[in-house]
Amino acid sequence: MPREQQKRGRREEKKRKREQENDGSLSKRRKSEDNVDAEVIVDNDQQIDGADYVPIAGPGEMPFYGLLDEEEQEYFKRADSMLELNQFNDDEERGLFLANLYKEANGKELKIANSQSCSRLMERLILMSTPDQLKALFQKFSGHFLHLAQHRFASHCCETLFTQSAPLVSQEITAPIKASSGDEAEERTTAKQLFLDVSKELEGNLGYLMTDQFASHTLRVLFVVLSGRPLVDAHTTSLLQSKKKEHITLTSRSLPSSSANTSTRTVPDSFQDALDHMMKSMVADLDTTSIRALVSHPVANPLLQLLLDLEFRRAGKSKAKDSSSLFRKLIPDDPPEEGTDSASFFNGMLYDPIGSRLCEVLVTNSPGKTFKVLYQSLVRDKVQNLVKNETASYVLIKALERLNKEDLQQAMHELCPQINLLVERTRTSVIKCLVERCQVRGVDTGPLAVALKEAYGQYPTDRLNKMLKLGTSSSKTMSEERHKNIESHDPSKAHTSLLAQSMLEVSGTLQDFIMDGILSLDNTNLQQMAKDRSATHVLQKSLSCAGDTIRYRRIIMPRLANMTVDLATDAVASHVVDAFWSGTIGLSFIREKIAEHLMQNEAVLRESNPGRAVWRNWKMDTYKTKRFEAKGRIPGSKTGIELARERYANQKPGSNLSGGRGRKEGGKTTSFPTATGANALLSAVQELLIPFIRAADDDATAKEIGHGLSKSGGGPRTALVEHHKPQKLFQLVDPQLPDAGVGKDGFLQLVEKVLQYSVNTWDQGFMPKLYASTDAAGVASELILSVLNTNVHVYDASPALTVIEKATTRTLASLFGLTGPHAGGISVQGGSASNTTSVVVARNTLFPETKTRGIQASSRALILFTSAHGHYSIEKAAQMLGFGSEAVWTVPTDKSGRMDPSALESLISKAKDENKTPFYVNATAGTTVLGSYDPIRAISKICREKKLWLHVDASWGGPAIFSPDLAKEKLDGSHLVDSIAINPHKMMGVPITCSFLLGADLRQFHAANTLPASYLFHSEDEDGEAHAQSKQPAEIYDLADLTLQCGRRGDALKLYLSWAYHGTQGYRRQIENAFDTAAYFASLVADNKDLVLVSESPPPCLQVCFFYAKGGELKESGKENSKTTSRIAKELIPRGFMVDYASVDDRGSFLRVVVSRETRRGTVEGLVRAVVEVGQTLC
Repeated sequence: MPREQQKRGRREEKKRKREQENDGSLSKRRKSEDNVDAEVIVDNDQQIDGADYVPIAGPGEMPFYGLLDEEEQEYFKRADSMLELNQFNDDEERGLFLANLYKEANGKELKIANSQSCSRLMERLILMSTPDQLKALFQKFSGHFLHLAQHRFASHCCETLFTQSAPLVSQEITAPIKASSGDEAEERTTAKQLFLDVSKELEGNLGYLMTDQFASHTLRVLFVVLSGRPLVDAHTTSLLQSKKKEHITLTSRSLPSSSANTSTRTVPDSFQDALDHMMKSMVADLDTTSIRALVSHPVANPLLQLLLDLEFRRAGKSKAKDSSSLFRKLIPDDPPEEGTDSASFFNGMLYDPIGSRLCEVLVTNSPGKTFKVLYQSLVRDKVQNLVKNETASYVLIKALERLNKEDLQQAMHELCPQINLLVERTRTSVIKCLVERCQVRGVDTGPLAVALKEAYGQYPTDRLNKMLKLGTSSSKTMSEERHKNIESHDPSKAHTSLLAQSMLEVSGTLQDFIMDGILSLDNTNLQQMAKDRSATHVLQKSLSCAGDTIRYRRIIMPRLANMTVDLATDAVASHVVDAFWSGTIGLSFIREKIAEHLMQNEAVLRESNPGRAVWRNWKMDTYKTKRFEAKGRIPGSKTGIELARERYANQKPGSNLSGGRGRKEGGKTTSFPTATGANALLSAVQELLIPFIRAADDDATAKEIGHGLSKSGGGPRTALVEHHKPQKLFQLVDPQLPDAGVGKDGFLQLVEKVLQYSVNTWDQGFMPKLYASTDAAGVASELILSVLNTNVHVYDASPALTVIEKATTRTLASLFGLTGPHAGGISVQGGSASNTTSVVVARNTLFPETKTRGIQASSRALILFTSAHGHYSIEKAAQMLGFGSEAVWTVPTDKSGRMDPSALESLISKAKDENKTPFYVNATAGTTVLGSYDPIRAISKICREKKLWLHVDASWGGPAIFSPDLAKEKLDGSHLVDSIAINPHKMMGVPITCSFLLGADLRQFHAANTLPASYLFHSEDEDGEAHAQSKQPAEIYDLADLTLQCGRRGDALKLYLSWAYHGTQGYRRQIENAFDTAAYFASLVADNKDLVLVSESPPPCLQVCFFYAKGGELKESGKENSKTTSRIAKELIPRGFMVDYASVDDRGSFLRVVVSRETRRGTVEGLVRAVVEVGQTLC
């Protein structure tokens, strides 16, 4: 006869020899009470002396079910081999074989289950059985489970039978079995009743079974089935099986794991009742001392873990207070403070290899308040001691996983001094848990990073080598395969690899800890890391981890790309090549290079399994045939224009996709809904717009390294712009207006071309002007205005937009302190239009005759005053309105660029001495170059004394009013002015154009601008008479009557919707953040030895002005300085930065950079780096 296999399931060599000596009988087993020297088999396959535990009386001797004869054994062994191979032609053949096998096994089921050589057959038979066959077998076992569960071989069969039959209970609940006539025992044939019968059969012996080395496993499986918990998950499996349990498998068919086994199952209420009854009966007769003795019992402990887990999950808080519960019998003191009996027990179990497992369950599953008491009373003050002990540290890990932010922060500070000890002992599980929980709770990991650097070393290369054990290869003295096999079983390397991977997920110092180490490796060690079975996972994670990693990837990916072929043909390193795809997101030029390497070495790759896998994962066959589809994006994906065309092609025939009203067919007009056309065209255009915006998002992460991501194009191209000279751009864009329409495809091609050659203001590098990108609310509001397509000149044409404009401007004016009953404002075409309109209102209010007779009819020579740093629009307004440029007198400024009030007062006196008439002063809140704020309060005092109109041009700096702190500092006295200009499309990011002229009294606006137009303005008074030109209405709703415009777009809607979207507090945070970023930028410039700061530090607004000057020394020639500045500005464009330049004195032009509310600190850091690098190459 063939030799029987000598190892099975939880069998141990010494136990096998002992039973062989015991008359060769397999039907009897030696119990702990029969011999005080008996050995007990534990779940972790250690042998523990049974004399330490109090014996519990068992059910008596095991029955003898008989033995299979040799012929039967041979038949069933052959059947077992056939089931294991599972090489049946089809399910029908398999079913026929199983039916015959069941027929042969009829009446011999118990013998087979107890047979050492054939019990495997019974397990495989159970795995392949139908529901009816399972229930039939279940009935054969019924009445014998008490003894079968204690048998070393039959217990495995019971466990498998329970596991496979569990889903039948849920199936019967959803589809109940219909009773057939004459079937009196139908209820017993249900899986539900069969399980209930088992629970009844085992009653009275549960106390003994829980300490039986075989039955305890079966009992655990039964409890899990009755509870409805998943049978297949990491936690349950560790409780149900020993580490060396033999797994019965079927060739070409994995072990069945239905969804019912991997998820929570539906079980009847009777199962819950049976489970409650069994749990109570197990602990009812045991006092605290007895239960605590079982805690350290190697066989009973896992079952106690399960019972405690079920108790907490099912009853929670109520069981924590129930004196008869298992928890309260273990921990009777409430609270379990230090010095109590419960505290002594818990402290002892913390360091017990077996008892600590139950402590883990207590910490993990106890209700929140109970855990808090346990932690504060028994764990918190011992953190430093617990972490030093390998056993107790696992309980500490479970506690860390449940701590709140404050407790976790305290624990981290206590653990940091122990990091070096943990590293020396290669026990990094606690550190890994601490890293992960700090990330989840938002705890600063800076102190942890410092401790790790002290433990692993200050130099990046040394600490990475020490952590991942790189460079310790001994493969020179052993075969490579043997060395890899040893590596794969080195737990310390696996643990440190997992620690490094968790650190990579935490942006900041921990992530830099690993990345800096990788970057510091030379190519040989980098290649070794890629091929190391543990370290390779760290390298892969570094290419795909979260956070701003573009700088790291830009450096590491070109180095790895040169190793592509060698790595691709290695079984381990080939996975790194697969990770190259995520590592080259935003680095299309490197992705293209890697693809070229792979294609050039196709023959080499196809010779190895790893190489073929890489070729397949990179979809290189697609790349070869359709290379243009693989460049810069996922192979096989479509461009925006292709998606748009496909969307058009899928429209129903005859639909008017252009959005027109209809077309002629046979002399008749066929109409189409315009909504269909709008939806189709807008959807197609959106396919082009979103990638345009996303390109800026992708590029933002690269800005900190001083160079945006390069893109393919007709010239040097980044996400910011593909820059060309005007003549070249005319050729590229070819803006022709055809006689015949270009249709759908042509329209989308034109849109794509416009986007390609336009500046992407969404890009972080767009910093030359006093505006930047808008946002989602802005885009949506602009679209709404286009759909409405109305004129906000009279109320009847745009009622909703009219009341929105009046409400929005009134609220905006109130922020500046203009709160009178007639305060408010109007929207205008831009800041220049606001200033021009203010001059008209001032002139016509102070000198009403000029409205009809003009300034030439007056003998007065009217004079306007503005700052020397003020906007040129005041002078342009003087030209337009007939004053002439000479009527604008510029007021000197102080060294900060602020208007000098004493100088203003002197100029006013001078004008009067020259028989001229001063009437208008323009103060600036945020000058164009330096961003200076004129002293409004001091200027307003002069204007009130001299009876001059005071206008504030706050087009740029006005939004500082949203921040009370900034407003108090920069806009003090704004409530004393006559009019204010503000442009929300600048600092606030509302779509261009969005500008307002605010006033203390809108009646002055009306009187200055109204003209009779009976065809347009139909406002009537209560008597039905039309308003005369001189008569003031109570409220003006025809808004064109307040302005110089007749055609008026509803731009106030954009501010209204954006303001509603962000809220006042949202704008406050954005603007304050922008000012903080500008201050940080100025400090970077001031600290750089090659840059000369022109602005104050911090700057008054969002402009930062500075020279590049090597060594901090400017050239004596202002012309030379200007030349250097202009060249730097030009060279920054291909790097993805666009800045402007200006001058205020004879030193020449300097760089003027404008920060926006979206500008990141990394962006200004990268810009400083880029300016210095470019300057060094030019000078």
